[in-house]
Amino acid sequence: MKRTFTWAVLLTVCVAAPLAAQKGASPVVMTVNDQPVYSWEVALVVPEVQLEILNRGRKPDRKEILKVATQKTVDTRLLAQEARRRNLAPDKALVDEAMAQAEEQAGGPEGLEAALAKLGATREQLRANAFETELVRLFVMTEIRPRVTVSAAEVSAFYDENPEEFERPDMVRARHILARISPNATEEEKKAARARAKSAHKRVLAGEDFATVASEVSEGREASRGGDMGFFARDSMMPELTNVAFSLDVGQISDIVETRFGFHILKLEEKRPASKMTFSEAKGPIRQLIEENKAGRMVDELLMELRENATVVMTIPPTPVAGD
Repeated sequence: MKRTFTWAVLLTVCVAAPLAAQKGASPVVMTVNDQPVYSWEVALVVPEVQLEILNRGRKPDRKEILKVATQKTVDTRLLAQEARRRNLAPDKALVDEAMAQAEEQAGGPEGLEAALAKLGATREQLRANAFETELVRLFVMTEIRPRVTVSAAEVSAFYDENPEEFERPDMVRARHILARISPNATEEEKKAARARAKSAHKRVLAGEDFATVASEVSEGREASRGGDMGFFARDSMMPELTNVAFSLDVGQISDIVETRFGFHILKLEEKRPASKMTFSEAKGPIRQLIEENKAGRMVDELLMELRENATVVMTIPPTPVAGD
């Protein structure tokens, strides 16, 4: 017989758990069909939930954030378990790539270890989490998406009924060289990174091919593409970079720009003025959006069934939430 629980109990556990994690290993806050869920896994989803709520024009509420983050974590467990029941297994290379991205975003191996220590997690646990995330993606792509159908009439109706969705802002395409610094970089490390940036800046100003220099020395994720960032709008990345990129003329190289990630050099490649997408341009993305929405509804229907039959057991005694 399945164990039921209330969100009020679940929230008190999730509030208390991160405090315990600061003193050592992240505790198990619950089990989902006997599989543990750690407090750090819930914490990992919190920024995503905060952004979703902000994008809806609302101020995030602490209890709401914890509720949604915990539900997302439980749902991931349930979908991954269903994927395993169907004998699915993700490509190891994709899990390796996810770990490499996590390391890059943390500023390198030491930065990732520091971030994991703060959460009370290990690299092995993070890899298991990445494996499960990729397993869920594979499940949706192979078991759900192939069952979705979208008609030409649906695509055409969406374009006609949502004209504001196809207004494109002015955009630019730039190349990028980054001398990276870690979040806890010392002054000496910052000085060394600035020196690397100055050396690269000197080379491109002297006439060396920007893409070649970027591929050789940049520490950004675009290095393998010669630093090519593709097209982006003003609000799509840090204002320190977009303000500079949009102020450049085509072919112009920026001064060195400092952000929390390090020291950047930009070269403007193209400018694209504001415009409206034609139906021919939009029909592909529209079809994909409708497919994703339909697949999302199918996943929600499956989750309702999985939740109904799930056994969720609390493993940490609840403690009062501050302010309640």
